[in-house]
Amino acid sequence: MDILTIYQGGLYGEYFNNAFLDGVPAMTRLDFNISFNWGLGLITNEVADFVSVRWSGKVLAPYSEEFTFIFTADDGVRFYWQGVLVLDRWDSCCEDVSITLPMV
Repeated sequence: MDILTIYQGGLYGEYFNNAFLDGVPAMTRLDFNISFNWGLGLITNEVADFVSVRWSGKVLAPYSEEFTFIFTADDGVRFYWQGVLVLDRWDSCCEDVSITLPMV
């Protein structure tokens, strides 16, 4: 069951205690805002570094036009749009990367 069909306003986050999205998530939650600076604190209940997160859900555009998604990630980001990999910057650190996509 897709939790986002029940609860609106966020993306479903699966948090892994490794850098590769391997195995079973250490925790899951609904994140209402994807903008984190964890500093030196724990990201999951056990791990403060070498963590990966997979967010999934739907984004509703307030109106039809092109929108720019900007990503800043420590060690990599992959962005799938409608099931297609449109941005792949895995295993590289810390430079902003963006993609502009039409939304209806």
